[in-house]
Amino acid sequence: MEMMSIWLRMALVGGAGALGAICRYLILISVRTTGELQGFGTLVVNVIACFLIGVFAGWLVVSPWNSEYKSAFSLLCMTGFCGGFSTLSAFTLDCVKYYEAGQIFVWIVFATLTIFVSLFACALGYWLGQKF
Repeated sequence: MEMMSIWLRMALVGGAGALGAICRYLILISVRTTGELQGFGTLVVNVIACFLIGVFAGWLVVSPWNSEYKSAFSLLCMTGFCGGFSTLSAFTLDCVKYYEAGQIFVWIVFATLTIFVSLFACALGYWLGQKF
């Protein structure tokens, strides 16, 4: 069995990462908000990304593919697309901005919702991914 070259791996991750970043941008501009809800787009993106990575990981558990195809799928969908799509750095920046603005309640609610809803979305996606 021939292994994927490092160049092919980088191309899969880079191309899918670019697509993920474009999708993130499109979602962020479609749910653009101001004021206390300015981080809502980040929350939406993070929950979707967690759900998707859960679906992909769960599906790989039951996938009939050989390890090379699983590796390519993982690089493409999980490392590439989800990596380019998810926004941990934007989430942390939104948290810092809420804190600096003195919006402590919003900061706590936003951080708590993002973490717990994202964890739930990932677990749900993982479970559903195993059902495909």
